[in-house]
Amino acid sequence: MTRRLASPRAAGLVVGIGGLAYISTVTQRSSLGVAALDAANRFQTNAEQLALLAVAQLFIYALMQIPVGLLLDRFGARATLAFGAAAMALGQVLVAFATELGVAVTGRIFVGLGDAFTFISMIRLVNGWYSGKTASQLQQWLGNGGQVGQLISAFPFAWYLHLAGWQSAFLAAAGVSVFCAAAAWFVVQDSPNPEAAHTKKLAIGVAVQNLRESMVLPSTRMAFWTHFTLQSSSTTLLLLWGIPFLVEGEGLERPLALGVLSSFVFVGVACGFFYGFVSGHRPHWRKGTLFGLVLAMTLGWAVVLLWPGPAPLWALLFLAGTVGAAGPASMIAFDYTKEFVPTYRLGSTNGFVNIGGFFATFTMMFIVGLLLDSYYVLVGQPNGQTLYGLDGFRIALTSIPVIVWFGTWRYLINEGRTFAAR
Repeated sequence: MTRRLASPRAAGLVVGIGGLAYISTVTQRSSLGVAALDAANRFQTNAEQLALLAVAQLFIYALMQIPVGLLLDRFGARATLAFGAAAMALGQVLVAFATELGVAVTGRIFVGLGDAFTFISMIRLVNGWYSGKTASQLQQWLGNGGQVGQLISAFPFAWYLHLAGWQSAFLAAAGVSVFCAAAAWFVVQDSPNPEAAHTKKLAIGVAVQNLRESMVLPSTRMAFWTHFTLQSSSTTLLLLWGIPFLVEGEGLERPLALGVLSSFVFVGVACGFFYGFVSGHRPHWRKGTLFGLVLAMTLGWAVVLLWPGPAPLWALLFLAGTVGAAGPASMIAFDYTKEFVPTYRLGSTNGFVNIGGFFATFTMMFIVGLLLDSYYVLVGQPNGQTLYGLDGFRIALTSIPVIVWFGTWRYLINEGRTFAAR
């Protein structure tokens, strides 16, 4: 039976601030994706260096997930949410004033650091103020609703970037993070009942031991590979390679390319209601949902990458639909942890699970950049092709479905072990 832990007004305000902070975080995270070509021109980078700019951010994000989870269990969501927003503000200020690649990389590292604190803090707030099916559905809806940040980066941010310039756009993004940090610090409360067992602050040593116990469970590893498999493809395209592929490779006008990428959000929000229903009412559908999405993504990539010449718009939209539907389904990973892990150690466990998708993402980003550069040096340049030509992208982007299928294989192994042990 679902039990609401506090008045609707108090719970809605606190969890709403967590959701707003997450929307801001997704905007900061994806701001580089819409500015990828601008960054390449500003810092005079090749494909591998451009990938490094994004990979550094995601590497720090993934590296910090376990420490952040431990800090969340120790200090609570209010403190970690405020710190994360402040760190992102600092990072975007550095990016705004950067004239060299090294400074920009440092700025994006701070963005990745702050990003690492936000999502799992929001999840902890949901489980601190709600329980049962309501908490499961809110996790899905807030996770999907956060993708509105991609729309903000694709349209208002991109518009302001080209209207006011690099510095003004990234300073404006930093200002939004400052507001979120203040709101979290002065308004958010971890739980309506600070004495509840699941809100007590744990010593770091205890939190580390809890994490060790969670990591050996096949259910935790199943959740990790769920996130790895479903979240990574859309993030790789949105954060870095989508605009170069669609504009330089497929030949779309930039506004149309932004529209194709923005369709990820609309598809994700629409599908999110279904994923919330699955998590709350049909948990036995979770495996079939994952496998169906992997098959759909594979078909989408095959159609686009095997099409002779630039793919038609319908094929690009079909790929966007399949990849966009898979991204928010990665929230199923946190429904698994909610089912198998006690609430008081969800912070560190969800931190570990959240590494999955971002580890896959920066692996994809770097491999795509490496393959693009290799193809250009060996084949493209001698034949008069450009660095971001379609033939190079055909080779490089094939790595994405290969990595997705690796994650699917690991998921199936741990899923079998989890439910065989019941």
